[in-house]
Amino acid sequence: MNTTLFYICIMFVILIIFILVYYFYLYTTSNIQKYKIKLLADETTINNDYEEAFPIKTFITTRDTLYVPKLGYGLSFRWDMYIPNNNSNANWTHSYNNIKPIIYMDDSPQIGYHPKKNYLSIIIKYRNNPFYAQYNEIKITNIKQQKWSTYILIINGRTIQLYIDGKINTIQYLPSLPVIYDINSDITIGKKNNNFLGKIRNLILIPYPITASEIQEL
Repeated sequence: MNTTLFYICIMFVILIIFILVYYFYLYTTSNIQKYKIKLLADETTINNDYEEAFPIKTFITTRDTLYVPKLGYGLSFRWDMYIPNNNSNANWTHSYNNIKPIIYMDDSPQIGYHPKKNYLSIIIKYRNNPFYAQYNEIKITNIKQQKWSTYILIINGRTIQLYIDGKINTIQYLPSLPVIYDINSDITIGKKNNNFLGKIRNLILIPYPITASEIQEL
């Protein structure tokens, strides 16, 4: 065998290996592992000065849309959160009788917390007609304080689901499809001088609505 033919054979073998690895990754790796976007891994204290924006387009470089084709319209958030027990307005530089933004993409979706009334607020924008938008607020009451809890929010078309510590807590249905901003948007954590003064870790965005079975992978 001459040298040229030898190198051609080697390159052919390498090409076959790359093809096999690609298809192994494509068909054996779960969708979550392929598409999840880690926004915040370490434990982060959301004090009065905290506010951070994460441009989606810096995380997604393989396509020109936030949504993953064929996996449904919507998205999923997963995060751990510790909410302190600050039951006095003296603990706040801004009134604690209003919603404190936690995670939001422009004005939809918005995830916040109301310290005085102790409820988690999820606000989703939708359009019943082409001329004006409406907002649906989901209130999850009796949020556990002084402990870490895991939250998973799934927006699946008109269906909104919230899991807390692995158990379904809330299911609601919007009158029409939600307005979710796309790849040119930012995901913002906290709002300076109006924060819930708690802690967040392990914040993940999955750019499609995950299924109940996929929750076990998070």
